[in-house]
Amino acid sequence: MSSCLFRLSSVFTTVTCLFLTCCIIILSIPEAVSQTTDDNYNEGKNLSSYTVTRTTGTINIDGRLDETDWQRAIEAPLKETNTGKDVPLKSTAKFLWDDTFLYVGFYCEDPDAWATVLEEDGPLWQEEVVELFIDPDGNGYNYYEHEINPVNVKVDLFVINTGSRLKGKIEGWFEWDFKNIKSEVYVVGDGKNSGTKDEYWTVEVAVPFDDLWEVPHSPPEDGDMWRMNVYRIERGDPENKDDDWYAAFSPTLRPSFHTPWQFGKIYFKK
Repeated sequence: MSSCLFRLSSVFTTVTCLFLTCCIIILSIPEAVSQTTDDNYNEGKNLSSYTVTRTTGTINIDGRLDETDWQRAIEAPLKETNTGKDVPLKSTAKFLWDDTFLYVGFYCEDPDAWATVLEEDGPLWQEEVVELFIDPDGNGYNYYEHEINPVNVKVDLFVINTGSRLKGKIEGWFEWDFKNIKSEVYVVGDGKNSGTKDEYWTVEVAVPFDDLWEVPHSPPEDGDMWRMNVYRIERGDPENKDDDWYAAFSPTLRPSFHTPWQFGKIYFKK
């Protein structure tokens, strides 16, 4: 019995020594614990923010943005994506919410709005389009993307992003679809054919909270914050790519919309 107790005591002493040795090693290298990577991509620099107020009445999704709630909502100007400077044509976004939807409204001044992609889930990003990137839990590694062109053709996908460490490399799950999203476009002009005279187009989107897998609360609670960005792509002369420009609610400061560390912050207010 005494020899057994002696062996147990020896084992306990050995384990204790090993544990203390590991603690000393860990405490002696705090740099390894707190190390950060500086990749010169301006993580979190000059992020835009927006306070999203609740609707007081019904929003009719018709693309016109003419309800009283839209009229009182604050316009957020979209700025040049890479630099944050003004863009040549008026480009704005507004946000509202109720118990079922997050509403996003776009205004795009456009003397020649056009579209050739007429099938769902086509490459809309190659033409004129507005886009929503939604990251409800704000982790920066996965988010929802939805795009709409001037004739209300859409593409949506779920995106996996490696983050700033690997320069925002992405994989898109194109088979993923919003189930109950609603959108309409209103165009003053033609909106489809290039070379015709237009004035502007507006887009109204209702994003259902129940379609978002990672919503912290559904519906949001007062003070909840999501990370989000919205964009516009404007195509100019088809023969001159330098005539194109890209605008963002929260500029990414690099030539990629897939920059979640630069997504803006939206705050829900009752």
